Amino acid sequence: MKQRKPFKFKQFTIEQNLVTLPVTTDACIFGGFCSFSQPQNILDIGAGTGLLALMMSQKYPNSKITAIEKHPETAFQAKINCESNRINNIEIIEHDIFTYKPDVKFEAIISNPPFFTNQLESETDLKNQARHFSNHTFSDFFQCIENLLDKNGSAWILLPYSALDSISHDIQATNLKIKRLIGLCPNEAKNKHLLFVNLDFNACKIPPIETYAVKNSENNFTPDVYKWLEPFYLEQALNL
Repeated sequence: MKQRKPFKFKQFTIEQNLVTLPVTTDACIFGGFCSFSQPQNILDIGAGTGLLALMMSQKYPNSKITAIEKHPETAFQAKINCESNRINNIEIIEHDIFTYKPDVKFEAIISNPPFFTNQLESETDLKNQARHFSNHTFSDFFQCIENLLDKNGSAWILLPYSALDSISHDIQATNLKIKRLIGLCPNEAKNKHLLFVNLDFNACKIPPIETYAVKNSENNFTPDVYKWLEPFYLEQALNL
């Protein structure tokens, strides 16, 4: 396993030696952007290092956060990160989301799921497990969200922008509705590469896509992205 330096935030540190996919700027922006209406129960699907769960814990310290991770070593890494940062409102569960049957519905769901369900799998088995659904599709994934989300709840999903057309069809097969669509560009001169999808059961119509750029022409974070990351990033990371 590749040795990686810890990723230090203002209020917590992420160790990432046991995982195949480390902390990324995209995931940090996603976690910084996503917000919910003071949820009591939050579900993080595909916990990875525990990044999104820890970001939600900082935003919503009075909530109970359940983070599901299928891969044993990755789940162990997430547990280490919660324990070493003395975070008490996160429970890491090693489980397959497609067979997970909790006793409660969740008011908030957040997920950075495997992206590459329809692409050739990588040569490394561990990366396959981290980046691909095994024997499942995004249609199955959205069915899971429908089953786990409270009727008045909200979900945020991070996806590649290229998935927009296909996931729209998958979502229409459920009772979920698209409430917001956020398109993210690497910089102001490039096309959108990421999609933040906000789902609930009550939205009336598909919204227009809101577009943001990560970096400006001087290669600095744009004001919007800076605002989302500032509560979490150390000052030197904000000004790289």
